[in-house]
Amino acid sequence: MKILEEGTLELFLETLLDLMGGYFILNKKFRRNIENFNASYVFKSKDGIIAASVVFADSKMKVSKNVIGNPSITVVFKDGMALKNFLFSTSPDIIAAILDGEVQYTGNLNYLSKFAYMSKHLVLLLTGK
Repeated sequence: MKILEEGTLELFLETLLDLMGGYFILNKKFRRNIENFNASYVFKSKDGIIAASVVFADSKMKVSKNVIGNPSITVVFKDGMALKNFLFSTSPDIIAAILDGEVQYTGNLNYLSKFAYMSKHLVLLLTGK
């Protein structure tokens, strides 16, 4: 059952990233978040079930289901539940998630903050809150 949940959360992460990419195309105001922003992200779980990468370059976003090399930041979630908690928290606290061992990262923490802001904006839009 846990594997099913992990796989579902991986699919959710990929879907969220694809929706974010589409929203950047459709919404000029939201696209301002990535103007002159060049960074690459790797998101994965400790067990390797969840893995996705995102590259922001030239005001565009490209999503990959594979782990890319040499990212600006790598974010490792303890498990699928940590990913879920991070994405659906009413007020995501990156520092608390790191201190609680739910999230680890390698790279610039500002990139994680920026992504959390953008993903939270999209989740609020999708959930109507």
